[in-house]
Amino acid sequence: MENHIQKYNYFTNNNFSEEYFFKDVLEFCYKEKLLNDKILAKIYYERMDLLKIKLKYYTKDESSSARVEVVQSILECIDYTIGIYLKTFKDIEILVKKLKHISLFDMLYKGQSLIKSKILESKWLFRKINKNKLKVNNYSYSDTIEGIVPFFKEYDDFFKAQETPGSIDYQLSIQNINYVGIEYIYNYLYNLNLENEFCSKFDNDEVNKLLKGYDEKCELLLINIFELVLINSLGLVICGKDLNNLNINNLDRIIIKNKLEKLDLEKLQQELLKDAKICCEILCIKNKALIYYIGKATLKISSLINENIKINKLERVFISFNEEKKKEMIEYTDRKKMENSKFKKLSEKIRECPIVEGKIKLIKNNIKSLEDLIDILNADCLFEDEYTIYFKSLSKMEIVLLSKYISYLTFEDEYEKEPYYKFNEFISNLSEKDQKNIAEMKKKINL
Repeated sequence: MENHIQKYNYFTNNNFSEEYFFKDVLEFCYKEKLLNDKILAKIYYERMDLLKIKLKYYTKDESSSARVEVVQSILECIDYTIGIYLKTFKDIEILVKKLKHISLFDMLYKGQSLIKSKILESKWLFRKINKNKLKVNNYSYSDTIEGIVPFFKEYDDFFKAQETPGSIDYQLSIQNINYVGIEYIYNYLYNLNLENEFCSKFDNDEVNKLLKGYDEKCELLLINIFELVLINSLGLVICGKDLNNLNINNLDRIIIKNKLEKLDLEKLQQELLKDAKICCEILCIKNKALIYYIGKATLKISSLINENIKINKLERVFISFNEEKKKEMIEYTDRKKMENSKFKKLSEKIRECPIVEGKIKLIKNNIKSLEDLIDILNADCLFEDEYTIYFKSLSKMEIVLLSKYISYLTFEDEYEKEPYYKFNEFISNLSEKDQKNIAEMKKKINL
C-alpha cells in the first residue's frame, strides 16, 4: 500500500492540471480503479444536480433552457471550484476518501469559501503592490497594475470562477501560466509582490539607469525588471563590489568571465546560488518566500549566463549604464589642417621620392591630421603596391580611424578611387580576428 501512496503522490503533485484538477482526479481514479462504478455514478448525478441549481440561479428561475456555451461554462465553474477544495489535500488516498464520503454539494460550498478567501488575500496583495509599485518608466509594468483593477470588479466567482478578466502583459521572472481564475491572479500578485520587494532594496535611480542601459526605449519593452536587477546584483557580488551602484563595466565582465567560464552548468548554478545567498545577506532579506524565489530565478538565468560566456557576449546579460557606455566611446579631435602652400610642397616632395620607405617616412613625419592624410592619399603621391606597403606601416588605431572616415563616404565615385579601393582590399586580406577587432573599435570612436 505504501508504494501505491508514493505513486499517487507523484501524480497528484506533478501531472494533474491546475485548471481541470477535479476532472483529472476522476479520470485517474477511474483508470487506477480507486473508485467503483457506484461512487462514480453518484458523483456524476451530483454534478448534474449542481448544474441544474446553478442554471436556475443564472436564468433567475424564469427559463428552463440556456445556451450550450453558458451550460458548458457553468459546468467548468463547478469543476474548477470543487478542484480548488480538492487541491488542499496532497495525498491521493485522502482525495479518494473525500470523494467517497463527502457530497459534491459540500465540496462546492467549501471551494466557494476558499475562493472568497483568495479574493480577499489577492485584494490585500494588490493594495500593497499599488502602494509600493516601482517608479520606473515601463508601460507593461504600470499598465498591468492598472489592468488588474477590472479583475476585482468583473470576476464572477459563482458562475465563471475559472475565468480571468483584466489585462496582464508584464512578464514575471517565474511565470504561473497553468493557473486560471483567482488562482492565477493570486499567484501572479504574490510573485509580483516578491519581485517588487527585492527591487525596492535598490535606489530607484539605479534601477532606471539599469533599464536605460538595457535599452534606451525600455519603456516600450516587455522586460522583467526583477530579473535585470538580480543579474547585475549577482555580477556585483562575484566582483566583490558594493550593491549601492548597479552598474557593471567591462572590467567587471572580464572578472565575471574569468571566475565562471571553466564551470559546467551544474557547478555554475551552484556558484550563482552561493552568490544569490550572499546577495540576500547583504540586502538583509529575511523573507523566506523571497529567498526561495530568488533561488528559482537564479537557476533560470544561469543557463542564459552560461550560453553568453561561451559566445563571449556577457554585455548582453550584465548591463552597463549608458554613462558607462559613453565613457567607453573615444572622441577623436582632428589636428589643425596644414596650410595649402606647405601641403603642396610636401606632396611634391613625396612624389619625387624614389623609394616607398622614404615616402612613408615623409608622410609619418609631416602629416598630423586625418584630413591631411586623406588629401595625401588622393594627391597621387602613392602608386599601386605602395598603398599596401603604407597601410601595413600604420598602427591599429590609425587603421581604425582611416576605416571610420572611409566608411562615411557616400558617393560611389569617391569610394571607387584607387586609395579607398586599395585600403578596402588591404582590410579584406587581414585575418578574420583583426577585421573583427577593427569593426569593434570603429563603433567606439566618434569622429
